[in-house]
Amino acid sequence: MSLPTLMQKGLSALLNVVKITDPSAISQAISSLSQHFTLSAYEIAGAYQKSYISALNAIIAGLDKPSVFDSKVSKEFAKQVAPKYLQPFAVKYAILDHFTLQQFCTDTITKCQTLIPFDKQVFKAEQTKLTEPELAALITDTDSLSITALVLEELRLLEVPSLYDDRFIAFLRYNDLLGTAILFFLHEQLRQESRVESTLAELQRKGLWQDVYEIKDSLSQLMAHFDLSPQIKARDELTYHNNESLKRIGEATAQLKKLPHNHPQYSQLALSCGTVLSSAGALPEAEKCFLQAMTENNADRALALFNLFQVKVRRNEFEPALATLQEAISIAPQQYALHDIDKYPIKRILGAGGMGCVFLCSHKLQKKPVVVKCFWENHKGNAEEVFKEAFTMSEIAGEYVPAPLDYGYVDPVKQERAFFVTEHITGAIDGETWLKQKGKLSAEVALQVGLQIAKGLQVAHAAGVLHLDLKPANILLKQIDSGIIVKIIDFGLSQVATPLQQKIRNPQNKTQLSQFGQAVFGTLDYAAPEQQGFEHLGQPSAKSDVFGFGATLYRLLTHDSPRKLNPRRLADAPELFELLCDCVEEEQNRRLSIEEIISKLERLDKRVQPIEETNEWDDELEKLLETTREKYKKQDASSYLSYLYESAINEEIPVVCPYCDSLFAATEEGGLECPKCHWDFEIDDDGDVISTNEE
Repeated sequence: MSLPTLMQKGLSALLNVVKITDPSAISQAISSLSQHFTLSAYEIAGAYQKSYISALNAIIAGLDKPSVFDSKVSKEFAKQVAPKYLQPFAVKYAILDHFTLQQFCTDTITKCQTLIPFDKQVFKAEQTKLTEPELAALITDTDSLSITALVLEELRLLEVPSLYDDRFIAFLRYNDLLGTAILFFLHEQLRQESRVESTLAELQRKGLWQDVYEIKDSLSQLMAHFDLSPQIKARDELTYHNNESLKRIGEATAQLKKLPHNHPQYSQLALSCGTVLSSAGALPEAEKCFLQAMTENNADRALALFNLFQVKVRRNEFEPALATLQEAISIAPQQYALHDIDKYPIKRILGAGGMGCVFLCSHKLQKKPVVVKCFWENHKGNAEEVFKEAFTMSEIAGEYVPAPLDYGYVDPVKQERAFFVTEHITGAIDGETWLKQKGKLSAEVALQVGLQIAKGLQVAHAAGVLHLDLKPANILLKQIDSGIIVKIIDFGLSQVATPLQQKIRNPQNKTQLSQFGQAVFGTLDYAAPEQQGFEHLGQPSAKSDVFGFGATLYRLLTHDSPRKLNPRRLADAPELFELLCDCVEEEQNRRLSIEEIISKLERLDKRVQPIEETNEWDDELEKLLETTREKYKKQDASSYLSYLYESAINEEIPVVCPYCDSLFAATEEGGLECPKCHWDFEIDDDGDVISTNEE
């Protein structure tokens, strides 16, 4: 054959047809190639030579920095070299410190430059037209030989000195770097050749070929317009799509489905397509794209796994989400770890929301469980300054918040991927989980919970710390023998992270969001108007937390959205309802202060606090009363008093207070006072208990 195997591989990737196994399609494709694809083997070799030189120069630019004289295409590939090849390669081969890495880059640049002059010796062919068997081989090739391996073998035969450096060779082989670069520039070059263009147009017209550049351009425009990237961000879900953009996404997806999975650009296109699909809420379709993008290329595989983690988190599928995240981290830990996983190994995902993802981890040294919150997006700056308010609150209000243990960035140099570590409160669950598992709070319990939240806010505000993200998900509740204890989480962390609700572009898109997106959207129900962009209402303040308090307690009491408070939901607690209404006033100056809230709650708590009956005397009295009731059912009302008198011990009568339900003994004189709530009663001739209080 006049066309060497090395060059045949590249053209096969370019001309890969859709129906590669269909004999009739192969026949049609060969006919089109014979008519239009008239490049000689010599011309193809020339195209390879230029692509080889461009590839090495782009790798050099990626290791150093692109020159102003580099073409747009060269810069496009160069910017992929560091994140997709150099960084994961450095981790794999333990090139960890900055100086060693810089030295490696300098040496690699020099060795790449020494390879450039061998272009004509590596790629050479005769001035002959491709035969029909050669054309058939171009469209039926399924061999998985690496272009990089073939090129390096040719260079080895030429005894090029640079190839004696094993680490340099390993870098060129890593994720097929050299071969991928050569094919990238070969395809860019051949697309501008009229004979190739007409060939591809004819194949596409017959449904035998898909223009990957058309798909790529369409996806690139969508991603640029909606500020998307191949790596999914949590805020992507809040993107608003109109009918036109959804139509374009559908068209690109349909074209991608026709592209063979072994096409050299399929993985990249699948990643991009998955990103735009997930931004439109099409999570099952996005998941399929990411699964198909998991090739042998480690960089693409790791990115696809991390994107799958994001998709599964949105569905609240925490176990599979963690599995995909850990696999991505195993490939590229520096790129995909969300916190210091060596110090705090992950045990499970506790939840995810507008700020970030929360993990239950193990403290490696102390051998105890801890909670690690990792932020989707965070403000940049010195870590001690960024986390200052969170630690200030923890120091002064340890009774109301979990104890802080650690904080930092995964990448402290770039100040990226912040995380915050606190103690783990065993047995505590957040407010939303409580509602799902145990139902809404009674008025009595809600008063206990509300008092603790309000007192925590009071201490924080006195220290100048605002929460600004108060909601049931940020309230931990733990049942103990004496009641419920409350811990407020994320104090001061809203200043660290950029909550996703601030990224929402169109509130009317809520029904298209996943469970995760709807949860993020729902946090707006707890945010005061001044936090939602209504600047005429002033800047966020302590009164913003008052709004969040009122909305949160209403939710815990009713299990309803606090967007609009309904008096019928709290008909049995009208004073408490009025208090909550005073908390969620639109204007800040009309809302209660924290001190007023505490005072009102304490007053209400004393009036409705249930009486605990635990002593033996009360137990015996309960038995006596039950006996009395049973006998009373068998007698007429007129004999009730005589019965009580006859059965009373030491002239005492068992009575149930109709106001607080406590049990106590009355004298036969008929007048009595409840020892618990101090209401006065009498027993009339019919045996009824009536109040003598004027109220």
